[in-house]
Amino acid sequence: MEKKVIAIGNRLMMDDAVAVIILEKIKNILQNKGIDTIIGETDVDFCFSKLNEQDVFYIIDSTYYGNAPGTVTFKSLDDIKKANTQNRSIHSLGLMDLVNIYKLNIKGYFIGIEISNIVINVGLSHILQGEVEDISSKILSFII
Repeated sequence: MEKKVIAIGNRLMMDDAVAVIILEKIKNILQNKGIDTIIGETDVDFCFSKLNEQDVFYIIDSTYYGNAPGTVTFKSLDDIKKANTQNRSIHSLGLMDLVNIYKLNIKGYFIGIEISNIVINVGLSHILQGEVEDISSKILSFII
């Protein structure tokens, strides 16, 4: 059983890319600990192809739960699979729908990062730029 981390997000939509940016920042630390990292971006089919029932997955994505920007939310994938669509991020909805359709019993956690702004633009909002170190530290502590 291995740990695998998948980041989902769109680099062209400002804060929607936060998970991808965070995973790129911490991936060397994770890989040195033997943890696989997968930059899935918005390719749900690619992400789904990496899932299996043996490993433990950490799926990182942007969220809009109404919390302060930069807030990190940790949920078990079992809870996400059972939740209604209002409790999911945009991208995990598609990925988790595939998991449910194919009855894949994956183990792990969803890590949501609250966004500030999603517009067509490359780079994070100023608010999230100031939170990258803190977000990275929280996620590393949770995974390791």
